[in-house]
Amino acid sequence: MYFSKKRLFYLTWLLGLSLGHCQAIAQNPRVQIPFVLNDKSLRLTEWASQPMLVNPVALSFDNQGRLFVVETARRGTVDIDIRSHKDWVIDDLSNTNISQLREMFRSKMSPNLSEKNKTWLKDRNQDGSHDWRDLTMVKERIHLLEDTNNDGKADISKVFAEGFNQEINGVMAGVLAYGNDIFATIYPDVWKLNDINGDGIADKQEVLFHGFGVHAAFDGHDLHGLTVGPDGKLYFSVGDNGFSVRTHEGNLLHHPNTGGVLRCNWDGSNLEVFATGLRNVQELAFDEFGNLFSVDNDGDIREERERFVYITEGSDSGWRLNWQFKKGGWPIRTKTPEYCPWIDEKLWLPHWPKQAAYITPPISEFSVGPGGFKYNPGAALNDRYKRTFFLCEFPVQKVTAFKTQPEGAYFKMVDEHIFLFGMMASAINFGPDGSLYIANWDGKWQPNELGSIWRVDNPSIRKSEPRKKVTNLLRSNFKNHSNLFLVSLLSHQDQRIRLEAQFELAKRDRFEDMLKTVTDASLPKLARIHAMWGIGQLKQNKQRDEVLTKKLPLVDLDNEIRAQAAKLAGTRELKTSIPQLINMLHDKNARVQFHAAMALGKMGNPDAAPHLISLLDRNNNKDAYIRHAAIMGLTGCALPEQLTNQYQHKSPAVRAAIVATLRRLRHPAIKAFLADPSEWVLKEAISAVHDDRSIPEALPDIADLLTNNKNKSEAVTRRLLSANLRVGQKKNAVRLVNYAIDNSNSSAMRAEALLCLRDWNRRPFVDRVEGQVRELSKRNNESTKLLVEKNLNKLFETANGALLAELIRLCEKLQITLGAGQLLVIAKSDTQDLAARIQAIQSIKKQDPKPILNSLITLAKDNKPSIQVAAINKIAEIEPQNIANILNELWTTLSTQAQQAFIYSIGKNSSSEGDKILNTAFSSLLNGNLSKSLELDVLVAAEKSKNPNLKKQLKKYEANQSANDSVSPYSSTLFGGDTEKGKHVYENHVAAQCVRCHNAGGKDNQVGPNLTGIGKRTDKNYLLRSLVDPSVDIADGFNVNVIELTNGKSIIGRLKDQTKKIITLISPEGKPQEIAATKIKKITAANTSVMPPMGAILTKHEIRDLIAYLKIL
Repeated sequence: MYFSKKRLFYLTWLLGLSLGHCQAIAQNPRVQIPFVLNDKSLRLTEWASQPMLVNPVALSFDNQGRLFVVETARRGTVDIDIRSHKDWVIDDLSNTNISQLREMFRSKMSPNLSEKNKTWLKDRNQDGSHDWRDLTMVKERIHLLEDTNNDGKADISKVFAEGFNQEINGVMAGVLAYGNDIFATIYPDVWKLNDINGDGIADKQEVLFHGFGVHAAFDGHDLHGLTVGPDGKLYFSVGDNGFSVRTHEGNLLHHPNTGGVLRCNWDGSNLEVFATGLRNVQELAFDEFGNLFSVDNDGDIREERERFVYITEGSDSGWRLNWQFKKGGWPIRTKTPEYCPWIDEKLWLPHWPKQAAYITPPISEFSVGPGGFKYNPGAALNDRYKRTFFLCEFPVQKVTAFKTQPEGAYFKMVDEHIFLFGMMASAINFGPDGSLYIANWDGKWQPNELGSIWRVDNPSIRKSEPRKKVTNLLRSNFKNHSNLFLVSLLSHQDQRIRLEAQFELAKRDRFEDMLKTVTDASLPKLARIHAMWGIGQLKQNKQRDEVLTKKLPLVDLDNEIRAQAAKLAGTRELKTSIPQLINMLHDKNARVQFHAAMALGKMGNPDAAPHLISLLDRNNNKDAYIRHAAIMGLTGCALPEQLTNQYQHKSPAVRAAIVATLRRLRHPAIKAFLADPSEWVLKEAISAVHDDRSIPEALPDIADLLTNNKNKSEAVTRRLLSANLRVGQKKNAVRLVNYAIDNSNSSAMRAEALLCLRDWNRRPFVDRVEGQVRELSKRNNESTKLLVEKNLNKLFETANGALLAELIRLCEKLQITLGAGQLLVIAKSDTQDLAARIQAIQSIKKQDPKPILNSLITLAKDNKPSIQVAAINKIAEIEPQNIANILNELWTTLSTQAQQAFIYSIGKNSSSEGDKILNTAFSSLLNGNLSKSLELDVLVAAEKSKNPNLKKQLKKYEANQSANDSVSPYSSTLFGGDTEKGKHVYENHVAAQCVRCHNAGGKDNQVGPNLTGIGKRTDKNYLLRSLVDPSVDIADGFNVNVIELTNGKSIIGRLKDQTKKIITLISPEGKPQEIAATKIKKITAANTSVMPPMGAILTKHEIRDLIAYLKIL
C-alpha cells in the first residue's frame, strides 16, 4: 500500500472508530460514501481536482498561497518492491550504498534476462527488451496550483518540475516550499529547485544530498517529511531503506539498515543525523515548544501495531530493516530462524520495566497506515483545534485529530477522535489562509490518474480580519519589517509567523533584542522561547556567551522556560553554566531534568558524569526519556573509567543505562558488565556487543560465555551461539558441538547450535539473530567437518525429533556420508518424531537403487500421510521416469496427500504410463467421478503436460467454465487442502498478510471480521467467494450504511438491527444509535470491499490450503 504497504483485508470500516455525529458532509463520487466532518462548525469543499492534479502524495504551500503537489506515477509501476521479488532478498540486504543497489538492479534486470523478466517488467521504452532501462520511462512530477481570484477554487495548474526517473529512483514523497526554494525528496536524492524567472516552472534543479534508500526493500518507505525546524534548520525523514550519504563537509553518514530523521542548514551544510531506529515516519510535526512527533508505520508483523513517537535528538526507536525479514514467511528465504528481536524482545511496545535500555520507546500504539501529519500552527481552523495534530490514516479512510499533554519527560495522547471520515487522504497541510487542505487519493490503491484537494475551514472565520492579518503577514517580506515589530511578532498566535520573525532577527544578528525578550518574565512564554531559539541560531561568540550565561533564565518560575534555557545552554555549549545545569537535574519538572541532562552531554565535562549517574539512580528506569537524556549526557561527557566503575552499582537501572552508553560509544570496556547478575543488564550488554555494528573487541568474550551458560533467556543464548559462529575459531566450533551434545540445554537451542555449524562458511552470511548480512572471517570448512565427524556418535545418541532432523541436514551440508541403512532405520522408526523421519528420507542419496527403492516403496505404505509423501517424492527423484509404474499398484492405499504428490510427480516427469494415468484421471474429472480433493492436482498436471489428448481434455474442461463467473475458475480449490500449509499461508504469506487484519482467536489488532468459528458458520463456497471476489459477501457489520434522513442530513454506521419502526445503527465510535423509520429517507449499503481478490496474490494451491485451514477455525 502507499505508506506502510498493507496489501490485504483493509475494509471500509474499522472497529473502535471514534467519530461523533455526522454534521458536515461532502459526497465522495467514486465510492458513494459521504466525507464526514466531526465538527459541525467546519465545512468541506473541493479546492482542486483532476486533471489539475492526479495521484497526490505530498502538499506544501508557500507563503503566497501557492500549493505545490507531489504526484506519483512510479508507485506500483517501476518502484521495485522486494515482496514481488522475494528471491532477491539476500542480495538486497547485502547492499550498503546506492552504487550497490544500482548494480543489483542492472544485474537482476539485465537485457540478458529479458525473457525471464517479461512477465512482470513492461517494455516501456519499446526497444524489445524487458530490462532496467524500462524503469527510467516513468516520471514523477510536482504540480503548482493557485487560486488567483480567491473564489475558493484553484484556477491555475502548472507542471513545476518533472523527471526524477533514474532506474534507482523511488517515489517522490516530500515537498517543502520555503522562501524562494522548493525542496523535494525522492530516493536517492534531496533536491533543491528554483524558479528563477518567475514563470511557475523550475529552471534550476540541484541535488543537495545523494545516497538515501540503499535497499529496494518495501516500496512506500521513502524519503519524505520535509519540515522547518524551530532551530532554523531543514528537517526530513527517511524510511528504513537506509542511507549512506556524504555530507558537504566530507563526513559519511552511514545507517544502511534503519530509518531516521536528519537535519541541515538551508544551503545543505552541516547535515547530521538527528534520530534513528524509525521504520517509516511519513511526515514530521513540531508543536509550539519545539517537540518533534510523528506516527511510525508498523512492520506488517503479527501482534505489532503502528506507534505514536516522540522523536528527540539522538533517539533510537529500535527498528532495523533486517527485523522485517525475521517473521512472516521471510526466514525461509533468508535461512534464518523465525526469531525477531523487534517482536520477541518486545522492542516495539511502549515502555515496560525490562525493555531494552538503548531505545526510546513509543508513546503509544496508534493508528492504521499513518501518512500525512501536521500540527495546527495556531491561527488555523477554530479554537477547538488549536494545539492539535492531524493524521491521515489512508487505508481506513479517515483523518484523526488529537492533542498531547506532558507526562514526565515525554507525553501522552489526549482527545483523540476522528476529524474526517470517508476519504482516502494521502497528505495534509495548512494554507496561509488558515484552512486545512487534504489530498484525496480518490478510491483506489495504486495510482489511478485521479485525485483532488479538499479544503476544511469555518466559513464564519475564514474571511475574518484576524485571518486576513495572518495571511498578509505571511505574504509580507519579513526583511522589510523593523526590529521592534519583529520582536513583537515573537508572541504572535501563529507559529509560522513567530518562526519567520525569529529567523529574521537571527539573520540580523539581533542578540541584544532577543536576550532582552528572553529575560523579561512579563512577556508571553512563547516570545521568550522563540527568542532563545533565535539566539541558538547565532554564530558562536565568546563575549556574548559570557553575557548569556549570566542572564539565562535557568531558575525561572516557569517550567518550560527553565527547560528551554537548559536546552539553549547546551546548544551554545555554555560551560560556565554546568553547575546550574547539574542543579537542574534535581528540578521538580521532568522536562527540565531532561534538557539539563542533554545539555551536559554537549559540554564534554567529566565532572557532570556522577550527577548524571545519580539521576539514573533516582529515575530507576521509570521514565524512558529521562534515561535517554542521561545516556546522551554520559555519552558526551563521561570518561570510560567513570562508566566501567559502575559495574557493581547497586541499581540494575543504572547499570543497564551505562551499558547503553557504552553501546553508543562502541567501547570494549563494556566487557566489565558481561558477568552482571541481572539477566536484564546482561542481555543489554550482550546485545550491545553482538548487534548492529557490534563491538568487535568484545565479541570473543561473549562467545566464551556459552561454555557455562545456564541463562534461560532465549535472547541471550541465541546471541552467544551466534557470537561463536561469527568469531569462527576452532574452539568456537568445539563449543557449539559440545553445546549441541549437552542434553541439559533446550532442544531448540541445541538445534540452533547445529544450524550455526551449518552456516559456518556461508556466503553471503545472514546474521541468525538480527537478519542483517555480515562479513564472516575466513575459516576452514574441512576442520568443521572433521570435528562433527569425531563427535557424530555422541550427537546421534543425544538427538531426537527436530534436533535429529537438523543433525541429518548438517551432515548433508558438510558432506558427511550417512549410510542409507542408517537413514532408513530412522525413517522406518514409528517411535521417532515425524520431522526426523521425513528428513531421513529426504537425505537418502541415489547410491544402491534397488534396496533403497524397496524400502521407499514400503515407506509409501506407511500409516502417516507425511511419510508417504516424503517417500513418493524421493522415489520420483531416484526413478523419475518409472515412478508411474512403481507406484500405480499402490494407488488405492495412498492417502489423499500422497495421491496428490503422486499426480504432481507424474505430471512433472512425463512418461507413457504417467500420461495414461493422467488421461484416465482427467476423464474421471470430466465425468464427475474423480475425488474432488484431486481435481486441482490433475488440472495443474494437465496444464504442464505436452500430451495432446490431455491438452484436448483440458480445453473441454475450460470451455465448460462460466466466463462471467469470477469464482468458477477456482472451484477445484474447494477440496483437498492441507490445514497445516493453510495455517502457514494465513500467518506467514508475505503478500497476503491475513493476520494483519483478521483475528482467529489470538490477541491481534482487529480490522477485518473475526475468523474464529468461520468454518462452522459458513461453507467452503462462501469462503472461496470471500477470497477471490471479496465484495460479493461482505461480513455482517463490516459494510458501511449511509442513512439519508428526511431533514437532509446523513448518518453513517453499521446496521445492527432493523424493525418496522426502528433502525439501530452502530456509530463509528462504537455506540448504538436508534433512528425512527419515519425519519429515514433512504438507506444505502456501500457493498465494496477494499480487500483485493486473493486470486491475484495466492496460487490456487495456496487458496486450497487456506480454505482447508479456515474451515477448521
